[in-house]
Amino acid sequence: MVDMPPIQVPVGIRAGQWVTVESERTVLLVAHNVTTVTRLLDVVGAFDSDFRVQVVVTWSGSDPFHRDLTGFFADLGIVTVPWNEAVTTRFDLAIAASHHGGLTELNAPLVILSHGIGYTKYSPGKQENRKTGGRQTFGLSPQWLLYDGQPIAEALVLSHPEQLARMEASVPEAVHTAVVAGDPCFDRMRASLRRRRHYRHLLGADEHRKVVVVSSTWSSHSVLGSWPDLLRQLLAELPIDDYRVVAIAHPNTWAGHGPWQLRTWLADCLRAGLVLVPPAEGWRAALIAADCVIGDNGATTCYGAALGRPTLLAAFPQDNVAVGSAVEVLGRLAPRLDRRRSLREQVESVISRHGPDTFAEVAELVTSVPDESPQLLRSLFYRVLNLPEPPDEPKLWPVPVTGLPTGTAAAPVSATLVSTELDIADRRATLVRYPAEVQAHNLVRQEITGSHLVCHVDHPGRALRATADILFAVEDELTGEPAQQWAAETLDRHPGCQLAAVIGSAHALVRTREGHTIELTGTDPTRFASVVYAWLSAGEPLRGLAGVVIVGGEAVHARLVDVD
Repeated sequence: MVDMPPIQVPVGIRAGQWVTVESERTVLLVAHNVTTVTRLLDVVGAFDSDFRVQVVVTWSGSDPFHRDLTGFFADLGIVTVPWNEAVTTRFDLAIAASHHGGLTELNAPLVILSHGIGYTKYSPGKQENRKTGGRQTFGLSPQWLLYDGQPIAEALVLSHPEQLARMEASVPEAVHTAVVAGDPCFDRMRASLRRRRHYRHLLGADEHRKVVVVSSTWSSHSVLGSWPDLLRQLLAELPIDDYRVVAIAHPNTWAGHGPWQLRTWLADCLRAGLVLVPPAEGWRAALIAADCVIGDNGATTCYGAALGRPTLLAAFPQDNVAVGSAVEVLGRLAPRLDRRRSLREQVESVISRHGPDTFAEVAELVTSVPDESPQLLRSLFYRVLNLPEPPDEPKLWPVPVTGLPTGTAAAPVSATLVSTELDIADRRATLVRYPAEVQAHNLVRQEITGSHLVCHVDHPGRALRATADILFAVEDELTGEPAQQWAAETLDRHPGCQLAAVIGSAHALVRTREGHTIELTGTDPTRFASVVYAWLSAGEPLRGLAGVVIVGGEAVHARLVDVD
């Protein structure tokens, strides 16, 4: 940022001769990393439809996780002011969602928001507050709120009076700057609860499929840092037709290690059906969709509990959590995930035992003015700007579906172990499917009896392909090649394989080694080749499968396409 050339419009000495709309006030957003950006975007809607206000953004580059901010703001279309120009320019209001990064260098009245769920963590190290004798809380201690003995900010936004009490005890000199204005992030989630079914649909979940969200903050004490195999173990133990596993990694993890590295570390999990939510957006929709949240002392886990989701803690560094905060209460109420026991049993237990008031105390501490942050924050911003508020009401937008993998969610797991129960007389088939590639990480080591292996024809694991009973491809991957021709050639190339299948959006074409072909039609064609395999393994002729067969409660239509 420091080396960027200065801009000339909409700020600058001669900006007046270049602008199209000559605004009355200019607001500077001060970013630090993607986490702070998401909070700034929660509040910048306060200036919606107001030609009097021009918004620009800057950042100093001092945060270790500032990677990709340039591209992020370019995609958003917000004008970026280089830091060296920002500190020499007068702004009418600066809004930041963190306390560091040269804020005292800015020439503007400053409003600081929390970028998490209030102020929940102690500052690094063991510094004690001289006034209270206790450890210093990040954002609520003299080192963060005072400069030369004076408050840094014009206003410090708090979400609950509990934080104000801690502030009064630790930094009485800055209490007059405190404004209890709620939690805009939580308010947006509350406004989005009605969209739960839609979010679940995007994740490939219906009323019969549970969504398990694993949330990890950053640092070596987080879920991902202290238990990196948890995702593999969950995927190995949870049947894919009954559960969807979703991972939310803190944006600092993405920025610190790089997106390529994170996806590479989790490559087998992604092939096993894991949904990995991007760093900026999608995580809130996933929490709303969740049936269970597994997490740590991060804000995301606490938001999930505050939304009323059954919550388990897989990591919780108690020493880092500020006493009295919502996260500290979560640590007292939420059960710990036991590494030595069946993960599925623990997930099912916490769901069945959860009540509507299990985390009521957590939700109470997140905000004391639920749904009121748009009005309270807009009033604060316009007071600092010395402008009358717009006459219309402030807006409260539901969270977007950006980041939810609409295509990936419907894609088949690339290798599955499938056990089947077949009732020939009633023409019913019941399937239980597990991701094959991660079974070495199965904690309970259950025996998947009578199972067969279904594998994508291009799976990178040669041993899996070589031992597969069924090889499949997705119809779109054939690029015009006739499905029957592809299936016949696939069986010729893989002599150990019994069936080859082409999976479409609502149908599957399955070919046997004997040259017989059958097409099955229904809502989940990823299961259909296994039905054919079970039918033939029972010694039944393929011709007898034609007609209607019930697969997991769904009526599937089977039609012979070709029998040699």
